[in-house]
Parts: sequence; structure tokens; C-alpha cells
Amino acid sequence: MKNKISKLILILNTVKYLRWTQLFYQVYYRLKKNEFLVNRILYLNLNKEIKFRCHPVVMHKYLGKKKFRLLNIEHQFNSIINWDCMSYGKLWNYNLEYFDFLQQDEISVEERKALIYSFYDYSIKKRRTLEPYPVSLRAINIIKFTIKYNLDEVFLNYVFQELKYLNRNYEYHLLANHYLENAFALILGGAFFTKKKWLHKAKSIIENELNEQILADGAHFELSPMYHKIIFFRLLELIDWYSDYDLCDQEFLRECREKASLMRDWLENISFSTGDIPLFNDSANHIAFENSILLHYADDVEVFRCNMRLGLSGYRSFKNSKYEIKIDFAEIGAQYQPGHAHADALSFILYCQDNPLFIEKGTSTYDPNMRRHEERSTNSHNTVVVNEYNQSQVWGGFRVGKRANTYILKDRKDYLEAMHDGYKGLKHYRSFNLNESNIIITDKIEGGKNICKAYFHLDKKIEVINYNENKKKIDLSMNVQLHFENAKTIEIEDYEFSTTFNEYKNAKRIIVHFENKLVSTIQF
Repeated sequence: MKNKISKLILILNTVKYLRWTQLFYQVYYRLKKNEFLVNRILYLNLNKEIKFRCHPVVMHKYLGKKKFRLLNIEHQFNSIINWDCMSYGKLWNYNLEYFDFLQQDEISVEERKALIYSFYDYSIKKRRTLEPYPVSLRAINIIKFTIKYNLDEVFLNYVFQELKYLNRNYEYHLLANHYLENAFALILGGAFFTKKKWLHKAKSIIENELNEQILADGAHFELSPMYHKIIFFRLLELIDWYSDYDLCDQEFLRECREKASLMRDWLENISFSTGDIPLFNDSANHIAFENSILLHYADDVEVFRCNMRLGLSGYRSFKNSKYEIKIDFAEIGAQYQPGHAHADALSFILYCQDNPLFIEKGTSTYDPNMRRHEERSTNSHNTVVVNEYNQSQVWGGFRVGKRANTYILKDRKDYLEAMHDGYKGLKHYRSFNLNESNIIITDKIEGGKNICKAYFHLDKKIEVINYNENKKKIDLSMNVQLHFENAKTIEIEDYEFSTTFNEYKNAKRIIVHFENKLVSTIQF
């Protein structure tokens, strides 16, 4: 009975943040019958004047002869491609269905067309149900492929059917980045198939959602640098073709450009000098385009910086000749869709001489398993765990129940301080004193005596050279020294981290035990 009550409270703490629209459609879509494609030839009125100026090169996801490499997992199909393959989880199958590989120019046009026909031949036999998110990405990729090679193929009948389905099944139950992806697909689909109702509805959604989802400092409100890049690319893609669209709404285009400029600012502000993004929240490398590609695309479509600084997102950055640090003073985001959030308040990621020094455990899977739970938990980040609890109740793969509120208290260039209240009855204060040759991190826990652990995750290239237990000092490679004032004990243990999906590396992490106050000095 106690477990049932605890689970009920957890669910209530989760759903209370949702919008009524989400709650309604969570029920409605569960009751609704699945939909499938049918073999039907329709008359299509295509707008073949749509043009894309840029075609960013995608990574090699299709290796030829029915072999794919998706999320760092290779799979060779035999005579028939199982387009509903779940051997590596739903996300792998989604990536199979996105058809990003249609943008791989080294594959012949005929082979790419054959893959499309294979997919739809498989689908019309009711072996796959339609789902809005993969429909959105697949439709964009197939339309771009069709435009580039001036194709007029039967498979466009299926794309039309899918977009017709998507127009009836926007992801109102999820909203956030999924909802925007639906609209990006339908504004392009509406223009290409000359369906003005699709286009106008999608345009209205994009206008409203960009105003809500893009924060004042340019961050996407889910606060994942990876998803920020994904949405930034979609917005550049929209600006690319819509600029020359014969029915272009100039005011809408202006608004898109303004948001894209903000997004460019945030991307450049949050990124390290190397072009790496800090892997905060659900972020991994090799999913979104590299910064260099995105910024080149932005230049090509004349989206330039507007010199906005980091602000409302809660992230902060500092750089000098010796180190570069990204600090996470952000809230759980977005409040009504925190599926990509981690319990990581007051964490940080640090580079020394353009090399990773302190990183985090990363994101390697979306499968709702123990690994996924660990990667979202507080002890996988460079922050403090109190009494073995998570700051926020991350659960179920993409759920968050009761959550920490974060407050920025002092916000100067070289001194930052914030507090969160995620531990019941307690407050965790953390400050960063950013000096020329050292960083002093002060942690204070208010509210009685507690069991506190501060975590510091080292990159795999960083070695522990020496540990002086009496002085609570650690010498690291790259001439970095750590000193922990008020530490009770220090552990150095192995851990496994990921910078991309389904790949794991071994490194060391430092766990500093203390009671209520810890002063950690990183000396360069």
C-alpha cells in the first residue's frame, strides 16, 4: 500500500505541471485507432518552384547493400529491410525511418528511390503504424530529395497521405520540439503540395511556438544544446526555401530571421572555443549538425549574430587564457515538457587549454532502463548529492516529478552564485569565484547536518597523478591541482561516460564527502 501511495504522489507531482491540452490528448491518442497507409493513387498539384540553396552533408548513415549505421550501431538487413526493426530500441528504429540518408550524395539517386519504395511497400501492408514525429522528419527529407532531383514519383502519394495524417495528429500530447517539427514539416508540405490550409495552420503554430520556445537569450526552452541545434537547423532550413517562396509572408520571414539570429548567438555563447557543445541535459555528439556546418548555413541564408549574451536560460560562460567553463544555473526545462531534463542543478563542465577536464556522464540511451535513470540522476553531474537523493524526481525515461527550483543570486562576470531547493527542507548554495589561475567553488547546505557528496567527473585523458589524503589535495595531469577544504573523505573511482549514443568510455571521478560546507579550489 505504501508503495502504491508513493507512486500515486509521484504521478501527481508529474502531471500537475502538464497543460490541459496535453492531458486531453494523452488520453485521446491512446484511445484512437492506429492509422496506416493505403495503396492509392491521387492527383497531386505540386509546386516545383521551391528551392533550397543549401544541402548540408549528412553523416554516413546508409552504408549500401541494405546496411545502416544509426546511433553508432550497424545492422545489415538481408533480402528485405525490416522497417519496423526494434532490435536496438525505438530510437534506433525512428532514425531508420527518418530517411536522413536521402541527403547522402554518394548514394545513387536510383538506390535512394529504391529505399523509399521499399519503405512504402512495407508500410502499406499494415506492418507499421503512422507516428507523427518520424512522419515529420521523413516528409521533409523526401520532399527535399524530390526537389533536388526534380522527381515526380508515385511515392509522393504516400508522402501526401502521411502529411494529411500529420495535419490531424499534431503532437499536442507532447508539444515542445515535437510540435515544432510537425509544423516545420507541414509548412513545407503545404507549400510543396499546394495545400494552403496546412501551410497557414503550420505558419501560425511556428510563429506562436518560436515566441514561446525561444527564450530571450536565444536558448531553446528545453535547455539541451543538442536539441537547440536541431531546432536551429530546422529554422535555417525554413528560411532557406521560404525566402524564395512565391507566397512568402515577409513579416513571418522577418520574425523567423530574428529568432534564428538569437539562436545563433546562444549557440556561439554556449559552445566551447573548440566548437564542442557542453553536454548538458539530453545532449550527445553526432546527432545534430556540427557547429561549423550550422554557422556556415546561417551565413549562406544571411542569419547573423545580434550580440545577445547568456541570460534567461540560466547558463553562464567564462573563458580566459587557461580555462573555459560552462555553468548550469538553469531551471528544469521546459516546465510542461521536461522529458530531456536531468537532475543537474548548479553543475558545470570545464575545459583546460581547449581540452575536456571535467565532463559529465552524458546521454547514451533513451531506453527507459537503469542506465537512462543513472544518466539523468544528480550523481552523474558535477554537483552535490545530499542524503543520497536526486535534486529532482527523474523517472520513467522522460518524466520528472517534484523538481528543484533554481535561483541566481549573484551574476557578475567573475563571480556567480545560485541556490536550489531540490532537497526537502534544505537549500544548496553554490558559488564560482573565477580567477585568472584558479576557480574556487563554495558549496553550502543549509538545514541541519547532512550526508553530502560533491562529484567531479574527469575526462578519460585526465590522469590522477597524486593524492595527499592528509592535505586533501589531488594532482592531475595538465598541471592541474585540486584542494578540498572541509572535506571529510575523498574517493577516486572508475566510472563510465558517453559523449554519443551507445558508445562508452572509462575514466575516473572524484567524490568528496562533507557535511555542510565545502570549498573546492581548481588550480591551473
